[in-house]
Amino acid sequence: MNLIKEIFDKKILKYTVLPFVIDLIFWLIIFLFFSNDIIGFLQSVVSNLPFGAKIENLVANIGGVLLIIVLYYVAVISTLGIFSSFYIDKIVLRINELHYGYPVRKTSFKDTLYGLFVSLKSFLIYLVIFIFTFYLLFIPVVNIVYQMFMMSILNKKPLVFDSSYLFFNPKEIEKKYGFEIWWRVFLSSFIYLIPFVSLFGYTFQLIIITNFILKRCKK
Repeated sequence: MNLIKEIFDKKILKYTVLPFVIDLIFWLIIFLFFSNDIIGFLQSVVSNLPFGAKIENLVANIGGVLLIIVLYYVAVISTLGIFSSFYIDKIVLRINELHYGYPVRKTSFKDTLYGLFVSLKSFLIYLVIFIFTFYLLFIPVVNIVYQMFMMSILNKKPLVFDSSYLFFNPKEIEKKYGFEIWWRVFLSSFIYLIPFVSLFGYTFQLIIITNFILKRCKK
């Protein structure tokens, strides 16, 4: 199966593990020093929401340590795309090298900055929604759909850009294949519900979307 082979390709695996390690260390430092502030901020937001008292009781019953672990885990997988931005090109070029052989268009540092902007913008939208809805993480069954939906908000646009800009115009790709890409991102977001495997989630989705776009454009 090409997907499995590509994930364990030496070059792709290298540029998957490196941003993941940086991401883990970054959030470990943040939570070591600011975990109480983060929880306090979320509690203040929740207290102003409808049914805030009930939500606070739900979160309180979870326990402080477990809540921090859950938030740390969510923070890590939510920012994998941002930390991966600096290595994405090498993964996409490797997929192209293995299967397609498209000529690489001339890009500039401006393209790299725009890609980072797309990732940050999607993250900020995700973050605002998450702050007001995070308690859905603790409602059985609902939390599965919630996480998949949130990860598709977070990753869809960055994945379109990352997988296509070296060869095509990402805006044209999204305009033409936007819905097909969205449901693939949504369904593949199930990987983020699998402990440890989820840490390779962005690369997993990148491989799926890159292959989808390059195959479509080849036809």
